[in-house]
Amino acid sequence: MSGISTVTMPKWGMEMVEGEIAEWHVSEGDTIAEGDDLLDVETSKIVNTVTAPAGGVVKRLLSAVGELVPVGQVLVVIAAAETSDDEIEKLLAGSVRKAAPAEMADESATPEPQSAPATASASEKPASPAASSAGENTTALSAGPDDSAVAATPVARRVAREQGINLHQVVASGRHGRVTLGDLEAALQSSGRSVPRPYSAARPELRPARDDSAVAATPVARRLARELGINLHDCRSSGRHGRVSKADVEAAASRASIKTTAAKSTAACASSVAESRPLSGMRRTIATRLQTSKREAPHFRVQVDVEVDALLAVRKQLNQQYSEAKVSLNDLLVKASACALAAVPGVNVQFDGDTVQHYADADIAVAVALDEGLITPIVRAANHKGVLAISNEIRDLATRAKVGSLQPEEFQGGTFSISNLGMFGVDRFDAIINSPQGAILAVGAAGERPVVRHGELTVATVMTLTLSCDHRIIDGALAARFLAALRAFLETPATMLA
Repeated sequence: MSGISTVTMPKWGMEMVEGEIAEWHVSEGDTIAEGDDLLDVETSKIVNTVTAPAGGVVKRLLSAVGELVPVGQVLVVIAAAETSDDEIEKLLAGSVRKAAPAEMADESATPEPQSAPATASASEKPASPAASSAGENTTALSAGPDDSAVAATPVARRVAREQGINLHQVVASGRHGRVTLGDLEAALQSSGRSVPRPYSAARPELRPARDDSAVAATPVARRLARELGINLHDCRSSGRHGRVSKADVEAAASRASIKTTAAKSTAACASSVAESRPLSGMRRTIATRLQTSKREAPHFRVQVDVEVDALLAVRKQLNQQYSEAKVSLNDLLVKASACALAAVPGVNVQFDGDTVQHYADADIAVAVALDEGLITPIVRAANHKGVLAISNEIRDLATRAKVGSLQPEEFQGGTFSISNLGMFGVDRFDAIINSPQGAILAVGAAGERPVVRHGELTVATVMTLTLSCDHRIIDGALAARFLAALRAFLETPATMLA
C-alpha cells in the first residue's frame, strides 16, 4: 500500500479546528498530477486550495461540499490505477478512518464501505429482500452474464449488488463510461422502484443513529435536536465550555434542509423571502467571536474630533513626490496610531481573561470588508515602518484578503485594530473590540465643519475618532491619553514622519 496517498484536512493556523468543503475540483476516477488543485476549503477567515501531494488516480472523495471536517481527517485518497478497492478500504479502516465521516449524497464522492470485493458479481451474492420482492421488470434487470468487468462507480456497484441488478442491464452515463448511481436510479425507476439512500449527506437524520447522550449540550439545544431529529454528533460545539448550543443545532438543521419551528411559524409570509441560506464558516466565526467579545469585555468608548487639513496636505505632497505612491488617509491613520501606541504603551496590549500581555511593537489590524464578512490583515511593527511602506503593505494585504490567499499569520493576532467606515460617508460609529486585543479605533468620514479658532469661527476638515476599550484593562484616563497623543500626531503630521 506504499503507492497510496491520503490528503487530510490541513491546519492553517493555531485556532483552526475544522474546515468547510467549499468546492471540489476533481471527481473519483480522475487522473491527476502532483500539485493539481483538489478542493477549496473555507476556514473562519480564508478560502484556500488544497493541492495533490502526488500524482495518480482519485480513488476516494470522503466529504461533501458544505460539510465541516475536523483537522486531520482524510479528505481524498490518491493511488495508482491498479490499486484495488480492498487495499484502499484496509488503509482507511486500519489507520486513518477511525471516526467514520459523514457519507456523501453525491454518488461520485461516496466511499464504498468494507464489503465483498467490487469484482464480485451479483450472482455470487443473494439479492436483498427488497430486490427479490420486485416485479417482473426488476427480475429482467437481474438477468445477464457476469458483470464484474463492467465499469461502475464503487457505490453504484455496491447498490447493484444489494438490489440484485446486473450492470449489463444499465445504460452507463458516467465519466469514462462508468455506471453511476443515477443510472441505477433511472433503471429502477422504469421498473417502478427507487434506490434507497440510507447515507445521504443532505439528510443526516437518515444515517444509522449514534447515541448522543454523552455529547455536552445545553438543555434547550438537546430538546431542539430531539424535535428536529438532529444527532448532536453532527453539530458543532461553539457554546461555553465546548457545549453544543441552540445555534449549533439550528445550523445543523439548516445544512440538512430541515425546517425549524420558527420557519414553520413564518410560512405564511415565505413568499416575501428572497433567499434563505445558512451562515458561511467565516460568518459563523465572526458572529461567535463578536458575540463573545461584546458579552465578556465591558466596552466603554471615548471620542475626539480631529482636524486633518495638515494631514491631507502631507498626503497630497507624498503622492505628488513619489510616482509609485498611492497613500490614503487610512495609511496615515495606521502610522499615527502606531506612534500613539508607542507613546502610550498601556493600550498596546492583549488580554486573555487572566493575563495582560504588553507589546513593544504595534501590530495593527486593518479591517477589510469581504463579501462573506470581515477580515483584519495585520501590519506588523508599524511603528518601525514609513508611510509608503505601510501603504504598499496594506494594499497588498487587502488585495490578497479579497481573493482568499492570506496566510494565517497575516491575519491572526495583532495588538490594536482600526475600522474605517469614513469612505462610506459614515460620520461616526462604535466598533466591537477584536479580542484578545484591548481596544479598537472607529474612524468616521472627514468633512468640512465649523470650528472656533482663537475666538473666531472658521471652517476646517474634521473627522471623528471613537476608541472602544476593554474596561478590565484600560481605564478612561489611559484611553484619553492615547486619543490625545493620536490627535497630536494627526494634526501635526511632521512629528510622526520625522
